[in-house]
Amino acid sequence: MGQSTAATRSPIAIVARTTRAELGDRIEVEWALSDEPGAEWSGTFELTSVGERTGPDEWRNGGVPEVVGPVVRWFVPSALLDDADAEVQARLAVANERCAP
Repeated sequence: MGQSTAATRSPIAIVARTTRAELGDRIEVEWALSDEPGAEWSGTFELTSVGERTGPDEWRNGGVPEVVGPVVRWFVPSALLDDADAEVQARLAVANERCAP
């Protein structure tokens, strides 16, 4: 998969999700993307605000998912994996909308 160009880019989608490592009650999650996004898409994804999180302070005030090549990585509390999935999906939708060809 190569980096998309404006002329050929389709909306980026999540094609797989895997958990890679555990650190206490947190897990490293990777969402594989259908294509490697460009810098504008990645920046939009990472900077998008999707509302307030609910849960423990560490989650509410924690970091954001990071785009690394063709994957999104994030350490999240294992009990809040569904919330993390929803946030990644929301960020993906915004990045696709704002960075459409």
